[in-house]
Amino acid sequence: MKPFADRLIDAVRRKGNPCIAGLDPRIDLMPEFIKSGRGALSRDVVRSIVTDFHELVLDALADLIAAVKPQLAFYEQYGIGGMEAFENTLNAARQRGLLVIADGKRNDISSTAEAYATAFLSDTAFDADSMTVTPYLGRDSLVPFADACAKYGKGLFVVLKTSNPGSRDFQDQPLEGTGRPLYETIATMINDLGKELIGESGYSAIGAVVGATFPDDGRKLRALMPRAIILVPGYGAQGGSAQSAAACFDENGLGALVSSSRGTTYSYSGPDISRSAYTQTVRENMLRMIDDVRKAISVPAQAP
Repeated sequence: MKPFADRLIDAVRRKGNPCIAGLDPRIDLMPEFIKSGRGALSRDVVRSIVTDFHELVLDALADLIAAVKPQLAFYEQYGIGGMEAFENTLNAARQRGLLVIADGKRNDISSTAEAYATAFLSDTAFDADSMTVTPYLGRDSLVPFADACAKYGKGLFVVLKTSNPGSRDFQDQPLEGTGRPLYETIATMINDLGKELIGESGYSAIGAVVGATFPDDGRKLRALMPRAIILVPGYGAQGGSAQSAAACFDENGLGALVSSSRGTTYSYSGPDISRSAYTQTVRENMLRMIDDVRKAISVPAQAP
């Protein structure tokens, strides 16, 4: 299989923008036409509602974006039905030519990390294109994921500097002996871990998560990880702007993805909106974001 970074950069270039949609199933926020007549939230009903909702969203956005980012916690909150819907959503995205970032922020000791990598990155379980992981158990906990990326042509986004205000509590703490914040030390490790997984595009399969709410940190981290693709959450609902997200891009206007979840799928006029009006609203929300981000990184607009 073609390396993940090459597939992703190819898709971004084809679509003409680096924007992706986060998929966070929250049945209480979904329009009534999706939920009407379904009955109590049994396993089968949950699976049906969440699957149908995301197929509608994917149909609205598939020609505009390169990838989607399902947030696993929002599927897991509904139990087995939610995870069956996750698998259905992953398959639906793949059928529409979209790459999938499984956003679960997994990790543990190396043997457990290997199991997580098998679950989400191998071709025997969920078979996502990439996943998010945490680095705080050390380099050896990341090696099984890097090995899976090399074996299966998949990608990894390591949580580095998150968009929430509380990220300063630990991620910004200076390390004794260096005076550098923890996130800079982790960035150096990410850069080193990804050196053997750089594709023809010039980017590595090992990337990072850097929130749009800290642009100064984003610029610093872009320089520390020149080959990493940076996943940038925090745009819109979390307070990040296109201008702040632009700090994570390189001089070619590449090397980063900007994600929007609530601002794309749950920003609509009211619960009684029609199916066609909802689909159009989702599409318009994404088109506004694409235009905003393109202007911020100076990428010329292309016809969708």
